[in-house]
Amino acid sequence: MRTLVKLRAERDFAYDNTYNHKLQGRLYNDLRDNGYGAVLDEGPKTFSYSNIFPPRDAEAGDSRSLIFAASDQDLVTSVAYGLCSEPEVNIGEMPLRAEEAFTLDPKVGESGSLTTGTPIVIRFGTETAAEYGIETEYDRTYWRPEHGMDLFFDSLYGNLQKKYERVYDESAPSPPYFSGYSFQKVVPKPVTYADGDVTYVGTEWEFDYEIRSAAHRRILNLALDAGLGELNGLGFGFINRTEDI
Repeated sequence: MRTLVKLRAERDFAYDNTYNHKLQGRLYNDLRDNGYGAVLDEGPKTFSYSNIFPPRDAEAGDSRSLIFAASDQDLVTSVAYGLCSEPEVNIGEMPLRAEEAFTLDPKVGESGSLTTGTPIVIRFGTETAAEYGIETEYDRTYWRPEHGMDLFFDSLYGNLQKKYERVYDESAPSPPYFSGYSFQKVVPKPVTYADGDVTYVGTEWEFDYEIRSAAHRRILNLALDAGLGELNGLGFGFINRTEDI
């Protein structure tokens, strides 16, 4: 389930590509205020959200949008209500005003493709690096193509299985979940925090699928709700069907 929130620029502004933590703060405050603080606890998040799009500089009065998705319909409704009832959405130096929200419920078809709306982040530690024969000087390393597709998909599927088990309280279907893929690019993504900037490294993809079972359909629909990879609560790993907005 999704809500598409329509926003209006309150004044001219330059698009801030480091917006993630500021937008996260607003969404998390709304969730806590509406009694959903528990979904922010440890464990894989079962919600995801887009960037503020289109991602370009704005003039006063320009329209922008945000999509929030979750496996829980009430959670989606709560976010829409929170944004529209307190419509000043000041994301750093991007002053916006929420004007209206629409419900969307995209589902996977019998076959098709999913694409990244925001980059997928996969990280691994030294133990995993050794298991896959990867030399790294860091305690936690961001996945890049040179680390191999096996590590990427093992991590991607494992993360999605944990989300599935949290939502459905049953074992997830066995991977693979995609019948093909197209890697597009590595995306270094800076995020501004109060004590400085952090650069996360994500990747953009298109994934093909062919539905094999009801459980396979559920887990791919969950990917549309909860996102793929890590840091979905920070706005990474948001997924669209190819034909979606």
